[in-house]
Order: sequence, then structure tokens, then C-alpha cells
Amino acid sequence: MKTNTASLTADQVINNILNAKGSFVKAYWKSNPKPAAAFKNIILEKVTSAVVRAGIDFSNLSSVKTAIENGERGEVQSLPWGQWKMFPYIIEHKDANYIRLYPSSSKNHIPSSTYYADGFVIDKQTFADYLTSSEREKLLNPEENRPACFTIKVENVLGTEEYVELS
Repeated sequence: MKTNTASLTADQVINNILNAKGSFVKAYWKSNPKPAAAFKNIILEKVTSAVVRAGIDFSNLSSVKTAIENGERGEVQSLPWGQWKMFPYIIEHKDANYIRLYPSSSKNHIPSSTYYADGFVIDKQTFADYLTSSEREKLLNPEENRPACFTIKVENVLGTEEYVELS
């Protein structure tokens, strides 16, 4: 069941996720990273698909609890920006809504991305070459930079579909 969310509200996106039969859904979203100054006239877009879940309290993630216990990070603080509109699903910031999604930790569920420059599909390395050095580093070293969660502007969610794992 694929859903076009171009005109959906944050609440409708959440309802699509909550009404899925399993706890995971496949979600699709886009981002438009700012290019390095030398490429300021190029429009970059990254479209990602991942198996995700929503409705988790970040402080309850086992990886976060373990990191705190091991002294690898401090206690979980309040949001660094924005405020919860609907905890733990939607963050509101500067009149925009963001949905917080958590990637599946299954080794079978690796997020995938398609990269575009000025509307044309390009490979990951070429895309990385357009980015600032810090953003390039994040993109090219995903294991070191794997996020515990994704915070996505709701208008950038392209779709959701129920995820059924076939054994």
C-alpha cells in the first residue's frame, strides 16, 4: 500500500505508520543538502528509502542506554531545536513539522539512496564531490555516522508503505 504524502499532514503521515500491520514501515523521503560554495548553482537532491518505525522515546533506545552506561555519551537532553508537537512523533520548529523515524537495526534493512544533481541521477561519489567536506565525510563513512534516528521535514516524506518481511 503505497501512499503519496505530497498533500498529507504530519498527523496523516503518523496515522499511516501507526495503522500499518507490523511495527515497521518502509518510508521514502528526500533531502536537499546545500552544496559547497563552488557548486552553489547546482540543485542537489537525495531520495532515501528505509525500513523504519516511529513512536520511540530516544532515551529508551538500548544503544543510547548502553552508551550512557559506558560513559560514551551524556544523559539525554531536551531537543536541541524545536519542541515536541506530538511526543515522540512530531517536532515543530519555525512553523514546520518534522517526523522522527528510527531505522531498523536488522542487517537485512539497509537504507538506500538515489542521488540527483540538477534533476539527473548521479553516483554517490559524484554527489559527495558537490558537498562541503564535513557533509562529504558523513556521506562516505556511513558506519561511523549512522544516525540513531532520522528527523525529516514532513513535506519531504514522499511515501510510506506497510512492510512485511517474508521468511
